[in-house]
Amino acid sequence: MDTKKQIAQLDDEHLAFRRKASELEWDYHEMKREARNFSEEMSNWVLSFCRHSSPADSSYILHQIEENREDFERKIRRYEDRLNEACQEENRLYNKKLNELKKETKQT
Repeated sequence: MDTKKQIAQLDDEHLAFRRKASELEWDYHEMKREARNFSEEMSNWVLSFCRHSSPADSSYILHQIEENREDFERKIRRYEDRLNEACQEENRLYNKKLNELKKETKQT
């Protein structure tokens, strides 16, 4: 396969990866928005519950919600990091292969 075709194929593969990554980012932002809305609804429900329950129960529930929120935020950060790492690695490999193909072109 000649170098121009290899470059075109590499560009197509990179574009396909970027499309998939964009879809994942879109899904991620949608899930994050849904989680935020759900969290707000839960907070309203818990506040209503706490007004009508004992302080000990209220304290325990609020503590559990805080732990769950922190756990969720850790998972979100881990997902963001993994997605960013995958995109950076793809870009690095793409640039490396593209540079190699360009060198081949210059040598011929």
